[in-house]
Amino acid sequence: MNRQCIATLFLAVVLGCTSSATSAAKYTGAWFQVWFPDDFKAIPSMASTTAQEGVDSAFFRSPDRQVEFYIFSPQWSGEPTDIAMNASLEILRAKETTSSGDKQITRLTIDAKDGSYSRSYQDTVSNNGSIRRVVGIKYKDQAAYNRYKSSYLRFKRSLQQFAD
Repeated sequence: MNRQCIATLFLAVVLGCTSSATSAAKYTGAWFQVWFPDDFKAIPSMASTTAQEGVDSAFFRSPDRQVEFYIFSPQWSGEPTDIAMNASLEILRAKETTSSGDKQITRLTIDAKDGSYSRSYQDTVSNNGSIRRVVGIKYKDQAAYNRYKSSYLRFKRSLQQFAD
């Protein structure tokens, strides 16, 4: 099997594509790789704190600007300051923390006070605090979230973290 066939098969399995594997693009940060819809715009965010090149986080905006996916995946731990809540403009709607094996998972949803958007994140931290990753979605309304939900779930599943 040649490399192109292997790459196509990989995309089909990871992203759940059954027709065309060309609907996704690969984004590589300093310590992660993720696949996102190829019509989205990748926006690098926080420069890596441990690598000379690359980023620890990035946003991926839909062409209609209805949703934006997010990834924070540094080499070790860190603080995703690019998604910090702005208390003057936003309110915390929900927050739940659970333990799973050797990690703690916090799920939270933040709403704009003016109702213009909501954003939800899954923040996973190892119990010793040395490894952290955050995956999230910002959406205009529930209809936009529902429309992009399957793409977002494929995006989340596609995350590959690199080790040094």
